[in-house]
Amino acid sequence: MRSFPLKLLILPLAMVCLSPITATADLSKNQARNLIRKMAGAELPGSAVRVKSVSPGAGGASEVVAEIKAVFTFEKNKDGQWRVAELRMGQDRWLRIDHVARALNATAANEGCHAPDPPSKRPVDPSVKRARCLLADLLGVTLPSDAVRIREVSPLNVPLASQPSALVEALVEVNVRIANQNGKGARVTDLRTGQGTWVSLDSVVASIDAEKQRQTRAELELIANALQQYRHDRGTFVVSDNQSVLIDHISPKYLLPVLRLDPWNQPYQYQGERDRFTLSSSGPDRKSKTADDITVSR
Repeated sequence: MRSFPLKLLILPLAMVCLSPITATADLSKNQARNLIRKMAGAELPGSAVRVKSVSPGAGGASEVVAEIKAVFTFEKNKDGQWRVAELRMGQDRWLRIDHVARALNATAANEGCHAPDPPSKRPVDPSVKRARCLLADLLGVTLPSDAVRIREVSPLNVPLASQPSALVEALVEVNVRIANQNGKGARVTDLRTGQGTWVSLDSVVASIDAEKQRQTRAELELIANALQQYRHDRGTFVVSDNQSVLIDHISPKYLLPVLRLDPWNQPYQYQGERDRFTLSSSGPDRKSKTADDITVSR
């Protein structure tokens, strides 16, 4: 994929900025904080956001500088290199950075973040220096800078995990623009990237949801193909209305990856009879039997 100048991390961070308020005139720090901590389908605790300044911007908008206490997972690949894998968007709600990357046809060029660490009396993997470098690369921030500060790095001990992982808590500075749109009250409309340009958030969110939908359809097709093989061998599909029972029958012989949750962290749904089945995801709204459901049937 080509390198994308807008960088990746600051975009999902600003996705938490989509809740309406009443006006941008005399916008208070508390109002700005509430916008930044909430988003459609996810939210951050109030303590995770500190608004540094609110100032008038172009066209009656307000420009806000805020510091977000953000939590990430890092993953280590087979070559021993770390990468930023996920950003926590709320309680038990994570956004995968690769969804953002594919949505924007982008990749992070973090070659300079993999140099060997100097000896340390209290080593941690990844080191604070490496974690800060990787996050700064996603943000487009030139170090040294106070825009990215690491608070804590903790190893994640996940049973049967295929690769090492870690939890990283960081303080990240973001710049957003809040404006009134179409009489619907004030909302965050744009984000300033590390290059100083402003980006529309609506288009970014739509691209990420489209990428999640693409992945969902691909995963449902994998499960459906596994069920076809199961029926070829056993004579029937798995008879159940429980997705966990389905996985128990087809994994690992017919389906090696265990696909229990869709990209919105909701369980896939299954209705199976001897001669037919339906697989579905509740889609972006996380509600079953609505217009954005994604379904595969045989």
